[in-house]
Amino acid sequence: MKKKTVEIKNNTTATVETKNNTTEQVETKNETSESTETPVEDRIEKKKILFKSLWEKEYEYADVLVRMLQSFRKPLIEDVKSGNPTISMDQIETLFDGYDEILNLSWNLCGELKIIYNMYKQLKSVNLGDVFLKHVKEFDVYFKYCSRFVTANELLRDLNTNMKFRRYQNALLESTTLLKDDDYREVLRLPIYHIAEYDKILKELLENTAKYDPSYEMLEDSYEYIDELYLEMKEALKKEKKMDEILEIKKSIVNCPRSVVKPGRYLYRDFNNLIELPSHTPYRIVIFSDILLLAKWDRKMRKFVYHRVIYYKGLKVVDSVSKADPTLFSLLLLNPFTKKNFDIAPQNGRGRGRGQFAIGNNRTPPIRQMNNINNRNDSFSHALSRLFSWSFNQNITRIDLKAADVETQNQIVTLINKRISELHPPPFELLWPDPKDIYDVDIIKGIRNPVPANPDDIILDSYICNAIYHSFPKRLRIKRSLTLLYSLQNHGSSLNTFYERSNAGYGTAQVLAIKDDNDNIFGCFTAEPFKINNGFYGTGESFLFKVQKPKTLGRRKNFGIGRTRSKDSGMSDSGEAQHGEVKVFPWAKTNYLFINSNSEYVAVGSGQGKYGIWCDSQFQTGQSYPTETYHNECLAGTERFNIVNVELWTFTSQIEREFLKKRKSRFPTKFQKRS
Repeated sequence: MKKKTVEIKNNTTATVETKNNTTEQVETKNETSESTETPVEDRIEKKKILFKSLWEKEYEYADVLVRMLQSFRKPLIEDVKSGNPTISMDQIETLFDGYDEILNLSWNLCGELKIIYNMYKQLKSVNLGDVFLKHVKEFDVYFKYCSRFVTANELLRDLNTNMKFRRYQNALLESTTLLKDDDYREVLRLPIYHIAEYDKILKELLENTAKYDPSYEMLEDSYEYIDELYLEMKEALKKEKKMDEILEIKKSIVNCPRSVVKPGRYLYRDFNNLIELPSHTPYRIVIFSDILLLAKWDRKMRKFVYHRVIYYKGLKVVDSVSKADPTLFSLLLLNPFTKKNFDIAPQNGRGRGRGQFAIGNNRTPPIRQMNNINNRNDSFSHALSRLFSWSFNQNITRIDLKAADVETQNQIVTLINKRISELHPPPFELLWPDPKDIYDVDIIKGIRNPVPANPDDIILDSYICNAIYHSFPKRLRIKRSLTLLYSLQNHGSSLNTFYERSNAGYGTAQVLAIKDDNDNIFGCFTAEPFKINNGFYGTGESFLFKVQKPKTLGRRKNFGIGRTRSKDSGMSDSGEAQHGEVKVFPWAKTNYLFINSNSEYVAVGSGQGKYGIWCDSQFQTGQSYPTETYHNECLAGTERFNIVNVELWTFTSQIEREFLKKRKSRFPTKFQKRS
């Protein structure tokens, strides 16, 4: 009995122990469940704060827009009606273009974001992505604002000298805390700051949303769309800051021309501690993206004075000048009297030595002198000797400089050589869809694995693409490669097929190339695909281009002058001799008439009822006239022409990016409308 009792006791104790174990397990389970539930509750509270912040910031933003239009634009409009206006109506439209559409979008979002916040506060399911998807077409006004931002900033910079205009502006800056500092350009930066807030809040919302949540995919698409918009606006703000840097350089150099300040020009480095030899005069070199600015020190003014500006194609740099002093280097200005090698003419018209004819000099060049000599019945031999003397003996100007140290010398030589090397870029890769891939399920069969295009069957070639490469937006200069989307010879003369392949979703930025019956090649670049649309659309990133036929030099070839110039100027001899010069006509900032396309025609650039490029619905005939949009000349041989071939190209990097996406976004890529 004792054993049994012991056993029973042992059993009871065992059961007690098991009960304790089970209670411990239950406690641990409760602890783990509490630990997992806590982050969920935190995420819910965090999302409440974010939804509330999104709504409040939108309301504050709309309120500032109303104040801006009432206290800033309205007085300016009334001032125009007065007898002594400080600003014209066209300038007002340039400054505030797009703000009415942005305000309407903001007011609509205010109401819908408030509903989203109240629903989520009651723990109801919400989908923020639906709100952005609903207004995706209205958000295009922000993309257009990017292209107008630089133009409005230039105008605002010029108007800032007017005291009455500044008074209106200061009243607006003092009325709100959204605008930072006292910078007069904060008014234009406001939409950029607001999109940055969108990007930040949507990113935090995405991080606090579980992937199994039904609204996660739409929220992810919304964030990607807004993030792409934010990057575009951030690039516009970056261009503005680059422009400020160039303006500071211009102010610090006496007699520096205003034309040095140019949109799309970037400042790389400024070296102001150099010495020119043998005069030992302080010298300054400013390295820009496309030109080199030279300035000399003036002892009387105690400032740097503008000397000259040179294109890199007319420049050579020599770094091994002296073994004894490695800080010495030389700049060789090749054929310095050719206007092509100068962006801006030097201020003084005095030559440096006998027989030199600087750009902007009032002295008559040798060829004109030869004509004057003939007119004065002088001998032809005398004129010919003067021509040969100028052509062969005065082709190089050398500037010897000394840097502060070896490191500075290396930096200058490396930067200049890098810019010069870009004049001889690697060949462009031109591809087209693989014709053998007949089982491809994509809209354009074979586009997933394109193959090299036959050079004999296409209009574009590496020379033309390299000539217009630096006119492309910087975000597209990832890869020197284009892929063919449409060809008149391969896909027929239907405008519907052209629109269908343009909007197939394989890249928004595209290049249109046309060849007429006189073998003239011309075209345009657009930042968005062609589509049937009521009215004009597009952005200021677009441009027109034409390939000029090479000109014969006539008898001057026998003198050897043509060969000497092409060699010294550093231009791509064989390419230009074969094709001629490629002219690019960027946006002139006079109007916003970029693209007009419908079921009857497609046109690019306009002004006074005429188009820069116009093609009929069957791609049989076309027209080309000078336009106000691009300040272009007639692109074809004649204003009316017959079309031989039309090609539409997109950037291969954009196609690769589309296929890398795991899931197709419900939002259109930049500028692409939903059908």
